[in-house]
Amino acid sequence: MYALYIEIMGSPIEELDETIVGFRAATQRPAYRQRLLQDLDYAGGISSLRLMRTVERLSGDGPGPSIRQVATELGVEHSTASRSVDTLVRAYLLSRSRCADDQRQVRLQLTEQGRSSLRATTRRRQEVLAALVEAWDPDDVHTLTRLLDRLRGEFDAEFGHR
Repeated sequence: MYALYIEIMGSPIEELDETIVGFRAATQRPAYRQRLLQDLDYAGGISSLRLMRTVERLSGDGPGPSIRQVATELGVEHSTASRSVDTLVRAYLLSRSRCADDQRQVRLQLTEQGRSSLRATTRRRQEVLAALVEAWDPDDVHTLTRLLDRLRGEFDAEFGHR
């Protein structure tokens, strides 16, 4: 393992790792989060938005995901996801319904208010991104998008699909 570390030091892999860590840190900064939620009629935080995006993505045309599916997708404990779901249900952003096939299971769906909040924050996030890369060549934006998607695909293949 140490030999691998020596080979990686100063390599493009080290630079990639530092860039990924730095990018993740940048998107966790309070100023970024505040900008995304600024002037929006939304009482939840970024973690609630992540949960709502996960419900939307996992729903597709189906009956909606279970709390366990959402927890697995987000990489959190079932109890954590359940508490977050409770909060979003009380805020009328998510609804729960019993699974037709198994009455013990609950399926989650975004409410119209939840869809509206998610659309507004998605638009805001895209506006922020557009402003950040405004001076970039469109080919650079396309290349970055393609390479990030490729890297995400490798992560999905190695550690489980999102």
